[in-house]
Amino acid sequence: MLYTRRIFMTAIVTLLLLSVAGCTTSHHVYLTWQHDPSTTMTVNFHSPKLHEDLRLLFDTESRDGDLAAYAQRASGNVHQIPGLRDGRYIYDVEATELEPGTVYYFVVAAGNKALTKERRFRPLPPKNAPIRFISGGDMSILPRAWRLTKMAGNLNPMFGLVGGDIAYGNGAFKNAWMWDKWLNMWDQNMVTDDGVMVPMILAMGNHEANDKDGSPAEVAPFYYGYFAQGDSSYYTRSLRDDTVLIVLDSGHSVPHGGEQAAWLDSTLAAHADTRNTIAIYHAPLYPSHRDFEDGRAVAGRENWLPIFDQHALRVALENHDHTFKRTKVLKGDQVSESGTVYLGDGCFGINPRDVPEPDRWYLEKAEGTPHVWLVEIDDTGMHYSAIKESGDVLDEITFK
Repeated sequence: MLYTRRIFMTAIVTLLLLSVAGCTTSHHVYLTWQHDPSTTMTVNFHSPKLHEDLRLLFDTESRDGDLAAYAQRASGNVHQIPGLRDGRYIYDVEATELEPGTVYYFVVAAGNKALTKERRFRPLPPKNAPIRFISGGDMSILPRAWRLTKMAGNLNPMFGLVGGDIAYGNGAFKNAWMWDKWLNMWDQNMVTDDGVMVPMILAMGNHEANDKDGSPAEVAPFYYGYFAQGDSSYYTRSLRDDTVLIVLDSGHSVPHGGEQAAWLDSTLAAHADTRNTIAIYHAPLYPSHRDFEDGRAVAGRENWLPIFDQHALRVALENHDHTFKRTKVLKGDQVSESGTVYLGDGCFGINPRDVPEPDRWYLEKAEGTPHVWLVEIDDTGMHYSAIKESGDVLDEITFK
């Protein structure tokens, strides 16, 4: 009830601000990846107008918005989401053949006019270099989410992983304002000390989906329509020569099993020699708040756990339960000397829940504490730190 009242009051304030501004569509600018994160970057842009000649201008030096001075340019795609009332145009433009780890200055332009101020992006460094990123899920647009994203931005991550339940819009067009507020929050807070925008990699959660029958894009119109990450809710990103990230859909727009499970099996098999395999998805196989026999947990263990075990997945980043969690090392649905550690459990802004059974056989540590995971990977291994709102370390674990 408290969450509902807060959302209602936020809606009133937002609508008043939009009325004063005399517009209904923000010119959002944010970053995703569709291909190699070290050599590409996708700039996403919203506009109330159709710009047939929209393009991305970018350079390794600041040009202060002088359109003719930018050395490189790219054009991309535009679409609308059928049924979205304001009819906004959503653009995605991919910059390719980038120098890894290099800061690029960019503007979005149409004709002889810059549509954005000059911003900065940076692809991931060379594949043998250290990386750092943050991970969390179940965000919302509550004040705690603003505080946690601000704290996370101050950690200077190279990108942010979001494990579903992003804006809590429930796939409803009437809740488009929530996505506007969430995108504004990310834009304001997820910026590094040197002014570089933090790209996002997103998994889907249950609060991205509506209760309609239809295609995945109809079930989760904002997830598929706003974020250029490819045409599927499950995909991979190569983070380093020794590290691959696997993004999965825990039954929200496609089933756990069938084509997705077959893809997961073949993908992990193809990375049999990859040192660090990381999966992120929304609903946990090993919940900390919900019952162990929760439907999505059972579906995950039935369809994915044998694949995780067969191919020795090292880390699973889980969400959905609004808690902090670290499991013991698990394999074959029991504690093991080798196997997978499951970290979670989605408390990156939403109100936390309790852990009713902290002594469950698979839990190493769990509590109802808001946090974000900071992940640092180099040639020595992977280090995961759970960071509280205060910036203090709640927990940490290293994988050699």
